[in-house]
Amino acid sequence: MRLEGERWRTLVSTVRLGRDEYRVVQPARPLAHAPLQEGFLGVEVCVDKAAAREIAMAWAFAMRSPRTLVYLPLRQSDCECRRGEGPPLDLVLLHHSLGFRLSRWKEVRAKLRDSRPHTVVCQGFSRELDYERLHWKDNRDRLRGSVVADTVFVVGSRPAFEFGGVKLRELVEECPRHMHESPGTHCCAEITEGRQHWEWLHVVYCDEHRVSTR
Repeated sequence: MRLEGERWRTLVSTVRLGRDEYRVVQPARPLAHAPLQEGFLGVEVCVDKAAAREIAMAWAFAMRSPRTLVYLPLRQSDCECRRGEGPPLDLVLLHHSLGFRLSRWKEVRAKLRDSRPHTVVCQGFSRELDYERLHWKDNRDRLRGSVVADTVFVVGSRPAFEFGGVKLRELVEECPRHMHESPGTHCCAEITEGRQHWEWLHVVYCDEHRVSTR
């Protein structure tokens, strides 16, 4: 399945805190199979085909939406393939240029109501990235990760999101075939900039056959 041209159904909310106003976009339906938890080197989320598609489209939208908080409420996800031992976590994607203070997220989340439906057409990710520039020691286009209020925040620029998005696109478009041909194969996307804690996101494709036969 290719991401380009796919339709992502969302809910859009506008939250006002004092003089500040925030636009929050989230999936129209909860992701049933995408538990996110702290792992050994960062955070890990175990996804099935539908959840992988939703996360990739949310990532593509976040990449092109510098004035929006893209919210994936994953704490309610419940399946047998949880990999970590920590509490369940949500995921929020945003541009650093928004200047959003993460300490305000709990207030914003509490005011999410009166959402309106909106459909986004996914434009996908570039297949020709300048990897040498992205890895240059003085490059500032890096994703940063933080955990606040039971939520993993991934913050960065458009080039940084696109770099990680290419890996998510490969997960969506290639992993189903790999898993079908070789059940039990480890198929994942490692989205990282550096080796520090919380600076990478491990998205693991669930072995659905193994889970269903337990």
